[in-house]
Amino acid sequence: MRTVLAILAIALTITTAHAQTDNQLINRYDKSVTAQSYKAALITAQKIIERYPESATWNFNLGSMHARNNNTDQAIEALQKSADLGYTGVRSFEQSEDLDSLRQDKRFIKTLKNVQQNAAKRLNEFTKEANAHKPKTHIPKTITDSPPLILALHGTGMRGTDMIKALKDTADELNMILIAPDALRPAASGGFSWTYRDESEWMVNHIIQQAIEKHNIDPTQIYLVGFSQGANIALIMGQTSPDLFAGVIPICGHYEPQNASAEESTTLPPFYLMTGVRDPWKKTYAKAKRDFSKNESPVQVKMLAGKGHELPAGKSGTKELVKAIKWCKSQD
Repeated sequence: MRTVLAILAIALTITTAHAQTDNQLINRYDKSVTAQSYKAALITAQKIIERYPESATWNFNLGSMHARNNNTDQAIEALQKSADLGYTGVRSFEQSEDLDSLRQDKRFIKTLKNVQQNAAKRLNEFTKEANAHKPKTHIPKTITDSPPLILALHGTGMRGTDMIKALKDTADELNMILIAPDALRPAASGGFSWTYRDESEWMVNHIIQQAIEKHNIDPTQIYLVGFSQGANIALIMGQTSPDLFAGVIPICGHYEPQNASAEESTTLPPFYLMTGVRDPWKKTYAKAKRDFSKNESPVQVKMLAGKGHELPAGKSGTKELVKAIKWCKSQD
């Protein structure tokens, strides 16, 4: 999720002359963090800050990398500036392992409170809009009295209608209600983005409650499906809210263990990790499988031959999606 937030932050001020170089720096930063090369990541973050000193997100990233390199004072300074600039990524402040070395510092605790206040104001504004949102919904012609639910989260730049198209036949075959909300935060490339974790978590819980009240869905048979950025949300929520879901199917996600806070002793719902063999983040699913298996939680990885970073489509795609949900059901 780092890449998405970084691109959104820079997209507002990016110039044509620097576009290619900025993207190269962002990619270099992401690769360095993924490889745990924190000194290299710090150097890259400093270069980006030279161009965008008023970016709240990049001051946060700079502070995170200073913390990783045990530069406590510099880390606090950058994080304080991030908060002063209006940074609202409260989940990152609260849970990122990058900041663990700072958590007992009084200056960090004060800065965290500022970010929590920023986030509370933003979330309040978001929920007003989200309460008025009518998510895209597909109901099969034949449905039981208390049907199961597929809750589908789209990727960056997409809309709920994209997930309806991809999963409609799956819902029909399995007699499941399908609901796919829009993320509501406009993406630079069109469509919407799940920019903030607290907003996406609120939206998922909100949609589930609505589905129970409006469609009488079975609360023990909720399957969370996500693609790309939506898969990242699914990966996180399956760990942080395991009791909500009977199965989680992240498609072409990017697993980052530090982005969730589940204890190793927590029993997770079945995870069916689906991705293309040419997807650039496929290797992170191997790490996810190892982590999820530590507490004997059921997990399966499915590599789709000939596929890259894309939603399963057509009859073959429906076959794979049906297989994924049936596998989750079989783990009960």
